[in-house]
Amino acid sequence: MKTVDYTHSKTGADEGKRFVLTRMDAFSADKWARHILQAAIRGGARVGADLAEAGVAGLASLGIEIFGFMEEADLDRALDRLMQCIALRPDPAHPETTRAVIATDFEESETLGLVRAEAFRLHVGFLLAAAHQIFPVVAALLGDTAREKPRPSAA
Repeated sequence: MKTVDYTHSKTGADEGKRFVLTRMDAFSADKWARHILQAAIRGGARVGADLAEAGVAGLASLGIEIFGFMEEADLDRALDRLMQCIALRPDPAHPETTRAVIATDFEESETLGLVRAEAFRLHVGFLLAAAHQIFPVVAALLGDTAREKPRPSAA
C-alpha cells in the first residue's frame, strides 16, 4: 500500500512532528468513499456535476463541500476512519518506529487539519471511483464507461 511521509513544517508547537500516512486497501477505501458520497448526497450536496468537472486533480478541493453537507455522525465516522491511516514517528533517532496517533499528538488544530488533508489526498481517486459507481452519468461524461449501444431504428 502507498505511504507518504509528512513532516509538519509550520512554526509552532507541532513543528517537526513526523507522520506516516498509509492509503487504505482498495476495498476499505472504496467503501469509505461510497459512504462519504452517499452521506453528502443525503445532506443535500450536489456532487455529481462537480465530480464530472473536477476529475481526480480537482476533487481534493471538493472535500470541504462534500464534508460540509454530511450529518455530524457521518462526518465523524468518515474522519475517524481517515485518522486510522495516520501514524506518528515519535522518535527521530528511530525513524522506523511508528505508532497510531492519539489526540495529544496534535497541539495545534492547524496541524490536525493539514495532516487530515494529506490523508484525504491519498484517497481522492477512490472518491472518483465511487462516483462512477453511484453516478453512471458522471462516469459516462468522463469517458470511463462503455458507450451506450445505438438503438435500432424503427422501420
